[in-house]
Amino acid sequence: MNKTIQWVIWAIVLVAINIPTILFASFSLFGTAEGTRIFSMDYLIAGLVLILGNIIVIHLFLAIRRNHFSSFIYGLLVAVAEAVGLYVFIGTFNAIVLTITGISIVAAIILLIYELNLHKSRQ
Repeated sequence: MNKTIQWVIWAIVLVAINIPTILFASFSLFGTAEGTRIFSMDYLIAGLVLILGNIIVIHLFLAIRRNHFSSFIYGLLVAVAEAVGLYVFIGTFNAIVLTITGISIVAAIILLIYELNLHKSRQ
């Protein structure tokens, strides 16, 4: 696959994952009182939602930079599952869809760890 196409796919995944992730993060800040310190639990939860949602984006970025095509394809499959799960959860608030999204986030964490260890073993 052409590297330019991979970067275009990465940009699409970045936007597709961040739209619902930012919605969930802003929803977690909905009840925050005005004047709350930035180091409160509400902002921590919003930050964690953003970080957990973007783990697969980080993995895809590293896979493209390191020319690991098979790792990119696995990450793309997980990204599609995560994006579909997030969008369906926005529409239905179904617990099963949230479970699928959670599994895809765990798979993204495993893929990121694998990608980082793969790079260490090749050095």
